[in-house]
Amino acid sequence: MSASIFLPDGDLLRLDAVTLEDDALRFVLSTIQTAPPCPVCNQPALRVHSGYRRVPADLPCGGVPIRLELHARRFHCDAVNCPCRIFTERLPGVLPPYARRTSRLTEALEAIAHALGGKAGARLASCLGMNTSRDALLRRLKEAAPATDVTPRVLGVDDWAKRKGQQYGTILVDLERRCVIDLLPDRRAETLAAWLKEHPGVEIIARDRGGAYAEGAREGAPDAVQVADRWHLLQNLAQALEAALTHEQRAFQEATIAPVPGEIEAAAPPASGENPPASASPKPPNRAQRDSAARRERRMGLFEAVRRLYGEGYSLRTIAQKLGKSRNTVRKYIQMDAFPERKQRQRAPGQLAPFQAYLERRWREGCHNATQLWREIKEQGFGGACSAVKHLISAWRAKLPPEERRRSGRNPKGEVDGRAPAPRAVVWWLLGTKERLTVEQAAFLERLKEKCPKVEIAQSLALEFFGMAREREPAGLERWIERAVASGIEELKNFGVGLRRDWEAVVAGLTLAWSSGPVEGQVNRLKMIKRQMFGRAGLPLLRARIVPAAKAA
Repeated sequence: MSASIFLPDGDLLRLDAVTLEDDALRFVLSTIQTAPPCPVCNQPALRVHSGYRRVPADLPCGGVPIRLELHARRFHCDAVNCPCRIFTERLPGVLPPYARRTSRLTEALEAIAHALGGKAGARLASCLGMNTSRDALLRRLKEAAPATDVTPRVLGVDDWAKRKGQQYGTILVDLERRCVIDLLPDRRAETLAAWLKEHPGVEIIARDRGGAYAEGAREGAPDAVQVADRWHLLQNLAQALEAALTHEQRAFQEATIAPVPGEIEAAAPPASGENPPASASPKPPNRAQRDSAARRERRMGLFEAVRRLYGEGYSLRTIAQKLGKSRNTVRKYIQMDAFPERKQRQRAPGQLAPFQAYLERRWREGCHNATQLWREIKEQGFGGACSAVKHLISAWRAKLPPEERRRSGRNPKGEVDGRAPAPRAVVWWLLGTKERLTVEQAAFLERLKEKCPKVEIAQSLALEFFGMAREREPAGLERWIERAVASGIEELKNFGVGLRRDWEAVVAGLTLAWSSGPVEGQVNRLKMIKRQMFGRAGLPLLRARIVPAAKAA
């Protein structure tokens, strides 16, 4: 095996010796250039002036650091008109002037910094035998950041949050190469227009429905075709449908109450000191109840095993050894006639104890509002929070018939449990397939459509628009807008007016294959890098990390 494979460049350097010093390999090298060119006039030089020694770091070998002892030379430049009389020979691709690291070590550290950033990159480099600091890695990132002079043919534009809800920037993606080409400091139309004017030649711009990007694209690239992203179109329609359903809360409440075959008397709260009757439809046990039942089964199995072994004639010591329990436990189980059930711990009366009778009386009178009950006992001297009253009456409310069981709180998942489902959940029930609905959800939708006929009209329009978007058939779009405007649903009417205002981009979005999908993926990657860098994720450093990596890909 030739020793030249360890050298940065076998054509420029010769290996003279290898020594092991301080847990590092030291390679003694000499330059072998015969006539190095002058760095100013590029004239070959033949006369050697003197020599000098350089000790740069190099890539490790098997995790062992390598340090080079490089013997280089100085030359006379004999060109008459050259202002440089003496120069040091250059080693292109091996070692830049004044550098303390070889080019290949610098490139490796730069790749680590691009992938992991400063702190994590420094930890990995140290494990691989390349000792460096996080500041050095970040400094190398900033120095190596190239100018963003790429002009894409198809450009994707979207915003990203520097600080969510307060500061936003703009990410620009080449949709043909699927890589980031630049980051802008804000999401104003003027900033995007200025960038497009500096990079003429963009033919297609895929964007969301934001007005700032539409205006910036028209001003900066008036000849470019703007494409409204299909996903954002469907999202805007779903938001309009959700807003329309939000105004139908009365219909939601009426549709939540399923018809019952007969009247059910409202359950009264149990009298003080009495055990509450079992519910007609008990709730499934929670995790704590399941764990308690499992522990009881284990104790029951141990009790039966002790009694069985004792009946077979085994001694207490032998039973304890077989079962791995103490003799006291075995003796206790043998002396008992029946399995010992654990006593339920009684909750302390707490602050509500003096007001228990009053709350029970008010509940029987029909006041089932926890906040109202809390206000009443607060006037009588109760100093606790409203949550204590809610916790007390929750058991009473669970025994009420479904039509009287008014429960507060949001129901975002749309579980049919006596509460009206959230409008957002109902939106996707309306837009999904019937096969994916449960029996309760399908019944709720039928009751909702009976109570509010507008819901069925909105569902029909939404499904038709979804079909046009998925099939990319904008031919019936004008007719759809007319029906939406005439439907009497204000939210869908406003959505249709917005489509007409952005008509060309919407038609292009329903026709062309380009979308903002790759841009959303790059935004997700940018968020990961920003969080990975904690407080060091300023715009110049983010641009240095994400743009060169995309170009290299």
